[in-house]
Amino acid sequence: MPSSYRRSFLGACSTALGVGLAGCAGRFTSSTRTDAASGAAASAGDQLALPSAVSRNDLPDGDVVLKPDGKVVLLNFFTTWCRPCQEEMPAFRRLRAEYDTETFHIVSITPEVDEKLIRKFWTEYEGTWPVVTDPSLVATDRWDANSYPTNLVFDADGTPASGDDPEVRARSFEEFKSVVDPLVAEA
Repeated sequence: MPSSYRRSFLGACSTALGVGLAGCAGRFTSSTRTDAASGAAASAGDQLALPSAVSRNDLPDGDVVLKPDGKVVLLNFFTTWCRPCQEEMPAFRRLRAEYDTETFHIVSITPEVDEKLIRKFWTEYEGTWPVVTDPSLVATDRWDANSYPTNLVFDADGTPASGDDPEVRARSFEEFKSVVDPLVAEA
């Protein structure tokens, strides 16, 4: 195996191992979330922005605000190697096409650092919404997203869509739409 392939392979393995261990470590912590972790943090604290990993056409360059004020928000925590994450991509594409960007904000967040790999994934799975990197796990820790995929939905006021917990167990377009529709109607 040429050394450049070996370095790429080892880099991908170490990222996967680090993310896997971070996810496992999260399973052994207290299941009681703080207000900030559950998405009920003060409005000023919610303006977390992370760097865009893919910028082309209508995808932003620079930092992307994860929970902009006045919009229904879907935060998708994913990794490129996660099979369920890959399987969700068509549902997210349909959601992005279904709703106006002024009302509905979707952003995918990955802890991975290999931007070339992220761009390849985004092209292969036809991502049409912002994707950001979170290698320091700032957003992951804030919302306790310790497994992949984790999908969080917030209404236009920043309140978690399902009571105290913003996590949504939806996987199909229809399931996501049933959660997002009433929130967009209220916005």
